[in-house]
Amino acid sequence: MATNLFPGPRIDVLSWNASTVYVKCPYCEEIHRHGVRLPGRRCSHCYPGGQYEFIFPIDESSGLVGYEIDKRRACFVNTGVQTGQYDENSRASEEDECELSDLFRSTMHISGRDPKPGLLLNLHEDSRELVTTTFPDGDTLEQKRILFAISDCILGDLRAISQYLSTSAETNLFLHGKDETGNTALVLAAAEKSHEMVSLLLQHGADANAINNDGRSALMEAALWGRIESVKALLKTNADKRLRDCEGRCAMEFAQPSRRNEKERYQRAPHAAEESILERDRDRRHIVFLLGDSNAEKQRGYTGPLSESECNKYSFKKCQSEMAITLHGPLYSYHVPRITKTAAVLDRGAQFARISATSGWGADALPLNCKIRPPWIEQVYCIASTIGHEFRDAPHPGYDQGKPGQYFASHAEKKLIAYFIDRHVFMPQDREPDQKWEDSILEAELSLAKVQHSSVAWAKVCDLEERKVELDSQLFNADDRLLGDSYDEQYVKRLKHEIYAIDEELLSLESDDTVVAMRAQEEKRRMMLKSEKIHQDLMELSRKELPISLKRAVILSSNEICDDCDKFKESVNHHFQLDIEMHWCI
Repeated sequence: MATNLFPGPRIDVLSWNASTVYVKCPYCEEIHRHGVRLPGRRCSHCYPGGQYEFIFPIDESSGLVGYEIDKRRACFVNTGVQTGQYDENSRASEEDECELSDLFRSTMHISGRDPKPGLLLNLHEDSRELVTTTFPDGDTLEQKRILFAISDCILGDLRAISQYLSTSAETNLFLHGKDETGNTALVLAAAEKSHEMVSLLLQHGADANAINNDGRSALMEAALWGRIESVKALLKTNADKRLRDCEGRCAMEFAQPSRRNEKERYQRAPHAAEESILERDRDRRHIVFLLGDSNAEKQRGYTGPLSESECNKYSFKKCQSEMAITLHGPLYSYHVPRITKTAAVLDRGAQFARISATSGWGADALPLNCKIRPPWIEQVYCIASTIGHEFRDAPHPGYDQGKPGQYFASHAEKKLIAYFIDRHVFMPQDREPDQKWEDSILEAELSLAKVQHSSVAWAKVCDLEERKVELDSQLFNADDRLLGDSYDEQYVKRLKHEIYAIDEELLSLESDDTVVAMRAQEEKRRMMLKSEKIHQDLMELSRKELPISLKRAVILSSNEICDDCDKFKESVNHHFQLDIEMHWCI
């Protein structure tokens, strides 16, 4: 009988390009890089470290996947994990990704669960119940009673909270309201010592799965602080241990003995972090066992997009008075400039974020455009050109605003199709050299060379910078104390002095108008070289496609889907061998 004798854990790949895989080491929690060859059994780069086996986000048995193409970084990205910055070259684009994600979040209020009926309650702003404090001198002070209750809750004063819950008119607000950081009373209590307080709040109907602005639930907080009895109480009331916060971390990860968790505890409450360390660590190990899966092997939770029967459970409702369209499902309402606008949602399976879109080309139209990728409408035009789709004439000549086809190209459904293709399909231009970059770079270099011969100031700058490169190289070789007797201190000082003099002279030339213009041209050339390099990497990545990619998705729309969008979808499916469905939810 064959058995797997490999001694290390299996870990998820975070991202990978044509030559390199990035993983988060289970031993030191740092990002490690390896070659992409399989099998993925590797030794960690850290000491003492150990061995592990990396696995790609593919479920071959079901044909489902959990990765996207990131064309801005020319790599594949695992959507099931969140990471920091992989390397120096990825930092800027990672920030762009975070910015786009934050903008989606702030505009659409995405949640993984059906919202509770009614409006969100604010613990501070919605409270009206007051208590009056009388001082010895006769002065009085009115304060909101709920503030005292929150304090008693954190301190674990069961008697005070029991009395409050039996006498206050604002018990519903106390149990379900949130503070400015999104914490409910239960989330606050779960981090503290009193598991009796957690049980009391749960007995009175507190939501065990409520999350704060960071996506943290009470179970995550209890796990982080090693409150094992609170964890047990929460699990008894069906707290969802599969929930993940905004960084993709589940409750079990907060109980792990990691430097990241330890650092957070010391930053938030150093005194609490230092109390009963051995006991808390022991409890956290038990919590990991309670929250872990019974199977030794990690089970993938990949799903396909919504089925037709599931789509029928969703509906859009329009509110003329509030100028808002609401999808009754995982998304809350959001505002539109006109109620006739279309709102749509792209569903690709639970392992992917749901993406929202609105029709139109305004700056606030969704999906929001990314800085270093073409706007979504331009991508729609590009797809249309590739598949041979001709946009219908707009209902009125002025609707296109001077650009033929723009009215229909800006439809929410088409932009979501463009989003899907951007994340899951290599377009023909992604696989071929882009002559425009080569031409633009050559033009910029010729411009710089031409000005160097015609401008005294710029010619001087070029000469000084060339000389400085030479001196820096000489200094690098000379300024080494390990040379012993060969070390020439006077020579090193002279080199440093000469470099300093060049820096001063360069600084004096930076205000020259021609130099300013050429610096801008240099920066433009640098960005073009970077874009050309990314495109070359993307071409290489397209030749290393995985055997399984995402083919199916569902788009839910608030308006009847127009014939042009339906024809566009059919042509896309046929050309790229996809299975994208669209449904009008009413």
